[in-house]
Amino acid sequence: MQAFTLAPGIVPLGLLFGAAAVAAGFSPAAAIALSALVFAGGAQFATVGLVATGATALAATALVFLINSRYFLLSAATLDLGRQSGATPFSRLALALGTVDESFALQAAWAKRALPPLAGLLAIPFTLWVLWVGATAVGAYLGELLPAVEPFGLDYALPGIFVGLLGIFADTKPRLYAGLAALGVAAALTLVGLTLVAVLLVPPLFAFALGRWAPGE
Repeated sequence: MQAFTLAPGIVPLGLLFGAAAVAAGFSPAAAIALSALVFAGGAQFATVGLVATGATALAATALVFLINSRYFLLSAATLDLGRQSGATPFSRLALALGTVDESFALQAAWAKRALPPLAGLLAIPFTLWVLWVGATAVGAYLGELLPAVEPFGLDYALPGIFVGLLGIFADTKPRLYAGLAALGVAAALTLVGLTLVAVLLVPPLFAFALGRWAPGE
């Protein structure tokens, strides 16, 4: 199944999150519940970081909303695929709730070849969710027993996943150039401490610009 191709990035990241959440004061059950309900790696790590510094629940909730706001657009595109595949209201809800960057990338790549069956569309986010929640559980309960991942470079699993997603979508020169330019600008902003700007503003601005000046690409 296509979703398992992302397991080498998702599983180490889930292990890291589970261990980091418990170290920040979450119970193992709370860490697992966070992964099961939020299902968004970047937002979850940001939440754990805020909680560790004593931030309020309202601040953590607001940050999660901002980081995950891109899913409104991704979910809309996924629901359009679902309607073409004959999705029922319940399955459309499941597709919307299960939308993450990785699931959308796999579904969109599949749709370029042929209209995916509804079962396939649902199987992708479900598989990713199981991998993420399962890895979180292992990390939460066995984090102290796991070896340090830094020597293996696994702490870069999240950036590695997004680089892989760029490889999926950059199938034309305009898309490749736009992706590389966004990557460079976001990296520069991150280095000067503007991480939220790099994450929240740069990717959509470059995507909108590509759609405006190179429609159809």
